[in-house]
Order: sequence, then C-alpha cells, then structure tokens
Amino acid sequence: MEIHSKAPVRISFGGGGTDVSPYTEEHGGCVVSAAINKYAWGSIQIRKDGAIHLADSYNDITFKSALDIHYGTEMDLLSAVVKNMHSTRSGVNIRLRNDVPPRSGLGSSASAFAALIELFNHMRRESRMTDYEIAELAYTLERQELKNKGGRQDQYASVFGGINYIEFRGEDFVRVNPVRMKRDHLLELEKNLLLVHVMDRSKSGDIISEQINSYVSGKREVVEAIHKVKALAEETHRALRKGDLNRFGELLHEGWVEKKKFTPLMSNQHIDKLYEKARKHGAIGGKINGAGGGGHMILYCECGREEDVARVFTEAGSTVRSFSFDMQGLQSWEV
Repeated sequence: MEIHSKAPVRISFGGGGTDVSPYTEEHGGCVVSAAINKYAWGSIQIRKDGAIHLADSYNDITFKSALDIHYGTEMDLLSAVVKNMHSTRSGVNIRLRNDVPPRSGLGSSASAFAALIELFNHMRRESRMTDYEIAELAYTLERQELKNKGGRQDQYASVFGGINYIEFRGEDFVRVNPVRMKRDHLLELEKNLLLVHVMDRSKSGDIISEQINSYVSGKREVVEAIHKVKALAEETHRALRKGDLNRFGELLHEGWVEKKKFTPLMSNQHIDKLYEKARKHGAIGGKINGAGGGGHMILYCECGREEDVARVFTEAGSTVRSFSFDMQGLQSWEV
C-alpha cells in the first residue's frame, strides 16, 4: 500500500506581518487569505528494512534508520517530519513534489510540511490529529525546530483550504473563520484576480528579521504601519462578505502601501514601476505575497481589464500563472 497527500499553497489578501511574533502576542493579529490549486504532493511507502529514503524534486538521501537522521542536509524539511512523526522501526520511502518552487511567496514550505505530516497522520487510523493540530505542528517544525523565520498564517491556510479570516491571539490561540461569500461574488473574485511571478527573491528570513527588529525597537512608522495593515485586513474581510469587490481591490492597494513601510526590502524599483504601470492599465490594487522582495504578486483588476494588466507583466518578462481557489485543503488517500 502507498499513501498520497496534497496540500495547497495560498495567496494573501491582507494582514501579513500581524501573524509574526512578538506582534501577535502583544496586540493580536489577523489575516485574510485563500488556498489555491497549486500543491505540495507527498507519498509514503513502508520498507521491509529500517532505512529512511527521502526524495524531492532536487535531492534524495538515505539514512540507515530513523535514529541516524540529522539536520544540515538539503532534506531538513522532510527529516524534521520523519523525526517527529515516525514511531515504528520499519523503514519508509518518502517523496515530496511541489507545484511552485521555494521562495515563491505562496507558502510552499508550509504546504510541504502539511502534506508530509498528513502522510503519517493518515497511517494512524485511530486518534488522528485535528486540522488545528496538524497546522500547529507544521508551524512548530518550520519556525521553531528548523528556525526558519516567518508568521503563522501559511500552515493554517494550507490545512483548512478555502478563503479564510484567521485570527491570532498569542502563542496558543488561532481561530480559522471561513469567509462566507455568495457564489456569484466568489466567481467574480476569481475571474478578476491575476497571479504573477514578478521576479525571483532572496531568502525571506532577512526581510522578516528586519521587520521584527524595527517593531521591537519601537520604530514609529513600522509600528503604525503594522497596526494599519491589521485594520485593513479586518475591512477586507467585511468587503468580501458583502461582495464589495472594487473596495476589496482598493484595500489590496492600501495594504501594500502600508506594508512597504515595514522594511525597504519589501519592494524595489522594478516591482514598483511594474505595479504603477499595471494600475494605469486596469489593476485596482495588488500586493506582493509573503515576506516581499520578489516572488508572486496578486492583483485585482477592473472587470474586463485582466488581459491588459497581464500584458504589462508579460512584456516585462514576468509570468502570469492561472489558478483557481482550492476549497478542500489538506487531503490524503490510499493507493
């Protein structure tokens, strides 16, 4: 028997940065995000020996047993899940495949953790983990065990799927609230959104570290911008529920203006020039996904202007990616 899993990545509409410690412990944070149909895919087979074979699209490694697993290789993500989830003496073959590459800004590492955790969770048969427990373990392994800096939204967005307003209040409180939208409004939102890979980015940790340091040191402009981003996320939630999609687009723009105040690394001249040109050709608003500095940008366009906006980016060498919303979240099955 072989077990397979898939976990979606996400696009973020607002609130990014308010899910990062210590802001979330001190003020509480919230984000609005949507899972989309780009996935991390996992598979696991039980071996007759005790060896642990790990493989992804770029590397593979074999350990003699689970006790021999160590960090410091290109397979630390897979290793962390096995070290924390594999509880028998049998060996396993584990493979991971991602539809989007690392540093995409779409939370691909969080979806990978979720997909791999679910492989072991599926094998439990009884006393399986809840969605909240899976998301929290994915967060713990990535942020605490492997020390990869970032917020808390990606793991929950991937596990739960759909469009959600997610609240964070301290280390032990997360609440996922599905955004209730009329079918017509949901389809119109999906139609008028564009997802564009603008440019490659460097590691997100440096950008997040600078944001955290500016906040902790009490830099006024940064603190006020984070508060504003939180308020805009709350308004974004209301706009989506009412189906006020033009206002939703305006809020994307307002949030991006504020988020660029977090750190100078958030954007650059190339991104800013493309974005302003896109606004002149029919984009109501948009923002970089994830930590910033590159990766994917999401844009909400005036009805019928999506192709005009797409042309701005393709002529500049960027890639427009088709997508639809994923409403199922994390899934696993047997073959």
